[in-house]
Amino acid sequence: MADNFNRNPKGSNQWKLRSNEEIQKIIDKHRTWTKKDFRGEGKLNPNKNNALLTRKETDRPGLKFYQAGKRINLGKIFKHSTQQSIQEFKSKKIDLETLRNRASTKQIRDKMSKEEKSAYDKKIYANLTNEQIEEKKLRQKKYYNNLNN
Repeated sequence: MADNFNRNPKGSNQWKLRSNEEIQKIIDKHRTWTKKDFRGEGKLNPNKNNALLTRKETDRPGLKFYQAGKRINLGKIFKHSTQQSIQEFKSKKIDLETLRNRASTKQIRDKMSKEEKSAYDKKIYANLTNEQIEEKKLRQKKYYNNLNN
């Protein structure tokens, strides 16, 4: 007679897999959470004991996570942006990446003295190609024409 080595023949107390729909409902309740937050490894949910999903569940295809990667702090970006850039962003003339680049540049330039700004501008201008110089001239003409009108 062959022995049956199954120590739990009834299968009691076994883990039941959650369906993608159940997992998506959990994700929908916490729209600002990343995959790491659901696993208890992120900033919004740093305790592994409070994890809502497992790694295998967060890696399933077909689930829609609303937050991926780093969170955007628009307040900090707006703080270092000009009013014109903020208006262009709100009217969707520029995207978030452009706004972020402008804010970063302005933040760096605000810390510079007048002499440092002048030296920095000269260094940048020296490295421009002929095409970039022509584009710069056209932009400046357009800018000064708009000032006078």
